[in-house]
Amino acid sequence: MIGAVLVFFACLVWSLTLHQGFVAEASAQEETIPSFSTDRPGIGDTAYLVPKGYLQFEGGVTYQHDRTGDPSERTTTVSLPNTLLRIGVFDSMELRLLGGEYVYQKTSLGNIDSHAHGVSAPVIGTKLQLTEETPGIPQTAVFLNLTLPYGSHDLSPDDVTPDFKVAGNYALSDKVSWEMNLGAAWEDGINDITGFYTTALGVSMTDTFTPFAEIFGNMNGPSTHGFDAGFTYLVLPTLQFDLSGGPALTGAATDWFIAAGISFRLPQLWNENNI
Repeated sequence: MIGAVLVFFACLVWSLTLHQGFVAEASAQEETIPSFSTDRPGIGDTAYLVPKGYLQFEGGVTYQHDRTGDPSERTTTVSLPNTLLRIGVFDSMELRLLGGEYVYQKTSLGNIDSHAHGVSAPVIGTKLQLTEETPGIPQTAVFLNLTLPYGSHDLSPDDVTPDFKVAGNYALSDKVSWEMNLGAAWEDGINDITGFYTTALGVSMTDTFTPFAEIFGNMNGPSTHGFDAGFTYLVLPTLQFDLSGGPALTGAATDWFIAAGISFRLPQLWNENNI
């Protein structure tokens, strides 16, 4: 566990060092830097896409705590590096690669602790823009994902498992923005389907500091609804830190979690002139 944390922070330091060089290069090559948006923090994802020709990295660490039906049983889960790689292929399409990530879990029952760890299944997918944001119409996009049957046995499906969702973003004012997700996921293969939702409000306090609050959950099956809040801090035009967390709203949901992360985008790798 300690080794995994050290590896994560070593990668973080390496990423920051590498990014400084790319920022200097981008400043020399680009007069205008496209706006920077991320799918983290929070449970929901944004409808905005990575611009064409850019590669964006988003990652972090998540700590969860949960109690089961037995009051004396507690489960602590740590996952990292929560990797999401986003590639802007066209103006209206990005490719996405998630995980697999290292997952450590400790279960305590009275004075007895048990430990487990493994690697979660990787996910490949795409985000396709449906509409652009205009007065009265939100920015919308559809996500299509496939979870692959690779990774540790307890953390991966037996078959390729699809999920999809529609995301929407709309600026309610110069400072306040709204985001929603609505979708469905299959638990294993195509046997069991679960609907889910997220809805969030963000407030731009400054050009670099944006707090948010979010409600999320499912629409069938066990009642797993929760709340989280946090903020993003834009250190550079394409480098952002985030912190978030929150409690469960229903008994079946994870009691609480906290997450922290970093997101950055590399300078444009290709355009119409060099492909």
